[in-house]
Amino acid sequence: MTSAVRPVLTAEQRLDRVRKYVLSSLVCSVVMLHSLAVAALGSISPDKGGSRVGLFVLSVLFGCVAIGAVRLINRKRLLTPWFLCAFIIPTGFYLLWLRVLGN
Repeated sequence: MTSAVRPVLTAEQRLDRVRKYVLSSLVCSVVMLHSLAVAALGSISPDKGGSRVGLFVLSVLFGCVAIGAVRLINRKRLLTPWFLCAFIIPTGFYLLWLRVLGN
């Protein structure tokens, strides 16, 4: 049985990793908060000429921006299955909000 040898990171590499974690968490939480707020606004506002659909699309775009920003901060491939979260999170929130309010 062989044990995997972990590379020893310098203080600068560890600090860079922490910076990426903090910045990714901050960007994701702030932008996703906007995404959920727009989805909530779309679920409670009266539908005038497709405004609910427009707000829902805007919330999905906010989600895509959040995921894309986190991927760019961490220098990962931009196109990824994680972009499905940009569609699933606002949709789930939107449907849950409609279920709670009963609209």
